[in-house]
Amino acid sequence: MANASKKNQFKPSISSGRQLLRSTARRLSQQRIIPRFIRQRLQRTSNQDSQIPDNRRQKTTPELQAYIQGIDENQVKKPERRAIRELAHYAYAFDIDFYKSQLPREESEKINNLGNCLEHYCTTGWQLGIDPSPLFETNNYFSKYPDIKESGINPMVHFFKFGIREGRYSMDDIHFMRKTANIKKASSIGEDKLDSSVKKKKIGVFLHIFYPELAPTIADYLGKIPTNIDIYISTNQDSIDKLKEVFSGLDNSKKVQVKSFPNIGRDVAPFIVGFGEEITQYDLILKLHSKKSPHSNALSGWFEHCLDNLIGSIDVFYTNMLELNKDDVAIIYPVENYALSLGIKHDSCWGHEDGNYDKAKPLLNKLGLHQIDRNSEFIFPTGNMFWCKPAVLKPILDWGLKFEDFDNEGGQIDGTLAHSIERLIGLCCTHYAHKIIVTSYCGYRDSKQYQSDKQVIEGRNKLQIDGFEKVIQFKEKPLDADWKNRYNACSNRLQIHWVIPNFTRGLGGHMTIFRTIDFLERCGHDCTIWVHSEMKGEKPSRLSSLHKRVIDQYFIKLKTDQVYMLGNTDKDLERVSGDVVIATDRMSAYPVLGMRKFSKRFYFVQDYEPFFFAKGTSTILTEQTYTSNHEFACICASPWLKNMMIEQGNPAISFPLAVDANTYYHSKDNERSKNIIAFYVRRSTPRRLYQLGLLALRALFDLGDSFEIVTFGEDDLPDLGIPVKITHAGILNAESLSKLYQTCTVGLVLSGTNYSLVPNEMMACGLPVVDIDATHTRLSYTPNTAVLAQPNPEALAAALSQLLNDDALREQVTTAGLVATKNLTWDQSNSIVENFIRNQFEAAAAANHHQNGVHTNPIVTIVIPVYNGGDLLRGVVETCLQQDLDAEFEILIIDSSSTDGCIDDLPEDDRIRIHRIAKGEFGHGRTRNLGVSLARGEFVAFLTQDALPANKMWLMNLLAPLQDDREVAGVFGCHIAHEGHNPLTSYDLDQHFNRWIFRSHRKPIELDESRKKPDAPISNHERFYSDNNSCLRKTAWEQVQMPEVIYGEDQLWAMAILRHGFKKAYASTAIVRHSHEYNFRETLIRANTEWHFYQQHLGEHLPSTKKEVRAMIESGCVNDKKAQELYPEITEDQLNARRKLHFARACGYYFAGKGIGYIRP
Repeated sequence: MANASKKNQFKPSISSGRQLLRSTARRLSQQRIIPRFIRQRLQRTSNQDSQIPDNRRQKTTPELQAYIQGIDENQVKKPERRAIRELAHYAYAFDIDFYKSQLPREESEKINNLGNCLEHYCTTGWQLGIDPSPLFETNNYFSKYPDIKESGINPMVHFFKFGIREGRYSMDDIHFMRKTANIKKASSIGEDKLDSSVKKKKIGVFLHIFYPELAPTIADYLGKIPTNIDIYISTNQDSIDKLKEVFSGLDNSKKVQVKSFPNIGRDVAPFIVGFGEEITQYDLILKLHSKKSPHSNALSGWFEHCLDNLIGSIDVFYTNMLELNKDDVAIIYPVENYALSLGIKHDSCWGHEDGNYDKAKPLLNKLGLHQIDRNSEFIFPTGNMFWCKPAVLKPILDWGLKFEDFDNEGGQIDGTLAHSIERLIGLCCTHYAHKIIVTSYCGYRDSKQYQSDKQVIEGRNKLQIDGFEKVIQFKEKPLDADWKNRYNACSNRLQIHWVIPNFTRGLGGHMTIFRTIDFLERCGHDCTIWVHSEMKGEKPSRLSSLHKRVIDQYFIKLKTDQVYMLGNTDKDLERVSGDVVIATDRMSAYPVLGMRKFSKRFYFVQDYEPFFFAKGTSTILTEQTYTSNHEFACICASPWLKNMMIEQGNPAISFPLAVDANTYYHSKDNERSKNIIAFYVRRSTPRRLYQLGLLALRALFDLGDSFEIVTFGEDDLPDLGIPVKITHAGILNAESLSKLYQTCTVGLVLSGTNYSLVPNEMMACGLPVVDIDATHTRLSYTPNTAVLAQPNPEALAAALSQLLNDDALREQVTTAGLVATKNLTWDQSNSIVENFIRNQFEAAAAANHHQNGVHTNPIVTIVIPVYNGGDLLRGVVETCLQQDLDAEFEILIIDSSSTDGCIDDLPEDDRIRIHRIAKGEFGHGRTRNLGVSLARGEFVAFLTQDALPANKMWLMNLLAPLQDDREVAGVFGCHIAHEGHNPLTSYDLDQHFNRWIFRSHRKPIELDESRKKPDAPISNHERFYSDNNSCLRKTAWEQVQMPEVIYGEDQLWAMAILRHGFKKAYASTAIVRHSHEYNFRETLIRANTEWHFYQQHLGEHLPSTKKEVRAMIESGCVNDKKAQELYPEITEDQLNARRKLHFARACGYYFAGKGIGYIRP
């Protein structure tokens, strides 16, 4: 044993030694200083790694062996002969007729057999870019892998020997499928052309559902069929009731029959034997099954691929129906992907096993199809999901098969009668009925696989288009102001959404936007801000406390706390709604054009952005955002910009860039210098003409003037290269800027396009300005308020010199500037903007002829348990009634015998129902279960009486995860603090929901099978759920009801649904204001309850020792201090009060650990 142990201990080092040898061999084999024969030996050594067997390689046929032996060695070089011998093993990938079609006639006539084809390709064909068959594109392989082209290797030899293992293919799947499919794209045919003919036909859908968890997905797809269907389902006995429930809920399902059959013959036996009689009753049938193929990478994603291309959308359905309406077409199935097609070519149409052909032979003989042999090539619906005219199935249905004729299930992947019938379906169609089989790839646009593959492919050449690459994926959609079921807009309180680029402190353009928002809020409008271009990957939209903090601390304190990061998918845009949406730059225009749930779009134009770039792609993409076909109403920051927008055909107004007179003013008390030039520098913004300004200052020095320079607007400037006194002031706040303007002599502010805020602010401080003389400046400046010079260094230097040396001119320009800016107030400018927005909105609203939707059964019931809800309850209910939704909803208030009159104070609305219970009957779980049982909606949302929806999008966003994924049973939303609550409370909620929860819930939470056991651990983030702001699927609740406990029912229910196989989701933009500011006693009791709950129901122990609870206190205080660093308005008194609450929480835990206390409601 000892010897064995010593022997085994060397095994790891032997393995690593071999790896080192091979690695060294590979490296040395590339060094040309080593003789060739040694390099070759080393190369062979390096290639002796264990490899996956090459299951695509075949034995060379005797005919090809004979051909290769007859090749003249004098005519064909040795490397070419070697390539021919290698490709002879893959001869199935050559198509002689296809190959000859690419050659000149004389040359093609010399190719009479497969050997000729191989020889031609290996000697000259690949160098000419000839493709051996549709399965391999020679030039495309070279273009994708330039290293192969440079090496001079035969590309097809490389592909089969190395490339296929390295994941190098000559075509991507979506390239191959687009090329080979008969139906390549969906047509917007419209119901009018096919509606009557399709609706006259009886359509039967035949489903085999072995995996019940895929049933909701299939049901979602079937729901897209715009005509009545009958559904027949085969499954196991345990799934019958669940499947009936899922598919009976479809609006288009007129008949649902679910049967259990023996688990024999896969999906084929239940289809042919179980439902054989029903098949013949229909004009058209759709056959589907719940496909999983763990044995085959080639079939990865095949299930969704089939659904997408058979019934992926209404357009996909009608496109397929148009083809199936042709007399000679009988079957439509989804086109095969590349790996599957290559596998079929390798194995032959009958597959790898002889059993497929042997078991089909009796029927082939019966039908007289004697010409079909083991090597025949034919078409069949691979994967066995297809549209079909039942008549072509008659020979198989008449074969008289029984369940016992099929093979018992043993995990076979080929060679069974079921696999034979898959092929026979194709042969009965093409060779017996003489009908055509058509392949479809018309559902690719809605395919997740397509989008994923396309993203990977485009990632090989990531375009950098000055930021456009982050937003170009958004597609324009027509506005649909009538999308919601009830029209609830008011022109005196508009819901205005702003989409803005990312920002940091000190940006003048953003300051103008925020000033406008501030004015609109003071006019009574509600504003929401979306920051775009910051998301990477598929991250959903979410609140951004960071951007809100920067706005409040470095720009202007806004009323709105609805500041979001905008997600980067069309789905995120679908979850944004309001009255008005405003783009603010070239890139924000793209997501704004993709937002359809508004009445009017605006464009806040502060500059002519095509001038930002050299003429090219970015210029064109920017110009396109201004075209009139987008129907933007333009709000322009100068008359010049207004003229530009009107020339494009857009309605437009201009507002003057104003001055904050409280900050920027002329003070005669300040002593102004005689020779200091304030030079505005923004090197990152080319339109501010930094280089031209610098050249002008150098030219001014050459004129002999004595002057100093103070630069501002940018930190960390280099030396200007001018031998005068220079001060780099950097980025200054408003007060510091005002002081600078009041002490300098001249301001040098150059504007290559529209002017900025800086010139007016300088003039308001009595500082004369020099700028370039151009069309945009002449339109923007009031005459004589600035010295405009030709845009060259000498002219600008002369203007600066004149102002420095001519006191009378300087006084004249200063006075004109003070007069021009005296009445330039932001409220006056923004009143122009507000009137324009309101007038344009009212015109759009009048043109839309809004009508409330038909009152139907509610899709969702909002349940609010109430006891003495006070004044806040009315606000909660009113906000609920104002929700934007494309379906009806109701509000169910369960009142536990309130005594404060809050129920009597509720608004009158037919959507409100009130159910009263005795106070003693209330229980968190029990009352919610009662609410669900009384709800008429398919979904049931829960709010507490103090949880106030933050906007009109709350309900739409709360429902979205449930509507997107039928496996989601419950959704909870985000909480923010009530207005006026402690900023520390706001910070805590933000850290919890927008950091911890958001990061862990970017996709719905689900458990794998091993973790669905009752004793399997579930982490904190997985079980977290808050039914203060939540929504559940009623059918899921019928299987898993709320636990009737006095505390923590939401967490326990979340665990239960996850273990039951459902998913749980987080709706990051379904936001309520819900926060508490508990006193010392309340905090202690809640902490004590929490400790006991974790111990009794979750089996977990929270901190309880003195050491542990002291650490809790210190950790809480450290976090509070971090919050104060971010939010300086947090006072020391608030920190001290918080420390006491940390102590209270620690006491609650400590007492609980000593056995004191219990779970309280």
